[in-house]
Amino acid sequence: MSPEEQRKYMYRTLELAFSSIGLTSPNPSVGAVIVRDGEIVGFGATSPCGGDHAEINALAMAGEKSRGAEMFVSLEPCCHYGKTPPCTEAIIREGITRVYIPLVDPNPMVAGKGIMMLKNNGVDVVLLNELGDYAADMIRGFKKSILRKRSAVIHKSAISLDGKIATLSGDSRWISSSLSRYIVHRLRATVDAIIVGKNTLEKDNPSLNIRLDEFEDSISTFFDEKRWWYSGRNNSYLENILLGTGVSREKEPLRVLVGLPQALNFRMHFFRDDNYVVFSDEKHSTQLKGRDDYHSIQNMLDNGNLILYTGTTTREQIYCILEELYRRGVVNALLEGGGGVAGSFLDAGEIDQFMYFITPRILGNGISPMNASGYQSVSEGLTLRDISIIGLETDVLYTGYSEPYLLESM
Repeated sequence: MSPEEQRKYMYRTLELAFSSIGLTSPNPSVGAVIVRDGEIVGFGATSPCGGDHAEINALAMAGEKSRGAEMFVSLEPCCHYGKTPPCTEAIIREGITRVYIPLVDPNPMVAGKGIMMLKNNGVDVVLLNELGDYAADMIRGFKKSILRKRSAVIHKSAISLDGKIATLSGDSRWISSSLSRYIVHRLRATVDAIIVGKNTLEKDNPSLNIRLDEFEDSISTFFDEKRWWYSGRNNSYLENILLGTGVSREKEPLRVLVGLPQALNFRMHFFRDDNYVVFSDEKHSTQLKGRDDYHSIQNMLDNGNLILYTGTTTREQIYCILEELYRRGVVNALLEGGGGVAGSFLDAGEIDQFMYFITPRILGNGISPMNASGYQSVSEGLTLRDISIIGLETDVLYTGYSEPYLLESM
């Protein structure tokens, strides 16, 4: 099989993986394609947690055509018993002769063991190292969650050319273009949770849901016709967001609020159903009994909708939040506002990806996207890695990661 064909089939696995992203957590979303005699005879993506993995779904579609065929998988097949049996056993049993993968699974329970099991049972394994960087973007959040037991965080912000998210009066609608806002809703469709602070809640009354159907047809046409421009690193996660691959959602992201408002208004969009959690400082718990809405707060505590986090430092408090979200199965969380909350996550070293929509507006003065402790010198500042830049007519999307994805070789 030629390198061009290998690349084509592996790209297809990544499209399949993206089509289930946000639905499979805490498992990674993986895609699999089975090829026989130059034709795809089976394909699949990871089912929601507890369901079949991508390889099993692809094998089920291929049936008897699996025997003697080759399989492409976007991540090393698992080799351990969890909620489902090992995929490696099924691959061996169904007679797949060769497996192509771009990445070793970062899960310590797999991490090369799946490759060895396949090889030891006569299955040829080809590691497509040249596609490793591209495929890694699909599982960066999973890598952090499985190794650090904390959710990964994407900080999204729309900012003016002079670095403001709002005027001094707090007006922020709309800094970014309709194209940028459309991408944000596609982005929301890929994450497990959306985080805001109490000031954003009280000022904006955000819904924090996915509303792609509210945009004019011309907006989706722009992306269907691929009229954006692209510079920098090829990023499979970002490219599939632009292409709109599988952006429909069967569930809404968990709504997360950092900080308890002075008075709870359950008519706000945030409280429209039980798909939310509020985090508040434990040291203020003794003050809760004096509030007029104490019984409502107690109900939130009893139902798990209010978590009193511990910790005396910002880092400890943010860790507490992300560890609780991890326990709830959140792999990727989108941090949307405001500047104080974003600054706390930066100070804690817990922002993993930055996605800034830069618009051609000059506000002169206004509100910063991040109120952090800051650095004493430029050299101390956080330098982003793996940069990608997207042109959306007037707006520019600039995205990068706080650290590179280190590939493992076998």
